[in-house]
Amino acid sequence: MRTDASAFLGGYRAGNSPAHRMPVWSKYLLVLLVGVTPFFVKQWWFSLSCLALAVIIDLVVAKMAVRTALSIGAPLWITNALILAYHCFFTTWQRGVIYVAGLLACLYVARLVTCTTDPGALMDAIVTLARPLQPLGAKPEKFALTIALMWSTIPYLVGSIGQVKEAAKARGLERSSWRFLIPMFVGAVGHALEIGEALKARGLGDEDPI
Repeated sequence: MRTDASAFLGGYRAGNSPAHRMPVWSKYLLVLLVGVTPFFVKQWWFSLSCLALAVIIDLVVAKMAVRTALSIGAPLWITNALILAYHCFFTTWQRGVIYVAGLLACLYVARLVTCTTDPGALMDAIVTLARPLQPLGAKPEKFALTIALMWSTIPYLVGSIGQVKEAAKARGLERSSWRFLIPMFVGAVGHALEIGEALKARGLGDEDPI
């Protein structure tokens, strides 16, 4: 079983493709145009067109490997199939295509951002976006750090689940799914404590509350 969560979520891969050289704001604009617009237009042909465009962008502009660009994992494929089946039976197949194709287009074009943008550049972009909220008491740097921690924690938890399942399978315990909870919980708590210690060592989180 593959447990490389970064391959599923779209971890950064260094390169020299046109997408790597694009400014961050232009990548976010692509996400809005290709990934978000289909949910407002609500035309099945438009959603499919955006999906095809997102795939072309990943393969040609970002020069990703086919598996990196298109892999989303069995659970999400099953979810999309259920969504499509629901709308085919209870509403219309066109509506099902709108939602499924739109979701995939959004996921694939967002992968362009995460796979071709250095995490430091992403954090700088988040800080810039949050800076107008400073008069309201927001702290852009902390907001960006929170997003970065969340982004790094999700792959860790996904990978941890896969590792626990593989260890259980090796011991013949794959049917005792309830036993997965304890090691996963311990791992998650340990990861949180490590992050807390790292932040404390850097002098973060010690400010007095306002």
